[in-house]
Amino acid sequence: MKTISFDHLFESDMLKTSKIKENSNSTKISNIKNIVFSIIKNELSEKQKKILNMYFVKRMNYSQIANQLKVNKSTVSRTKSRAFQTIYRILQYYDFR
Repeated sequence: MKTISFDHLFESDMLKTSKIKENSNSTKISNIKNIVFSIIKNELSEKQKKILNMYFVKRMNYSQIANQLKVNKSTVSRTKSRAFQTIYRILQYYDFR
């Protein structure tokens, strides 16, 4: 099975360290993005990564994803939902203040 890589997102300009004050909103947002990308990379299954990539990066809808993966639309929806549950569950352990 091919591994989905989100590494290109880490290298994007929006995630590079900036010279903004430590408590600024931009830095906080960047930190949250890095944490979310790390969770995606390390905690989600390959199927979850693939569906999130197809949905958010390739902008495919549930029907298109289901057709390409040869699964039911409800499977796509459920898999995406479980991926979000995992992300939210892990984010609860972080203090973003």
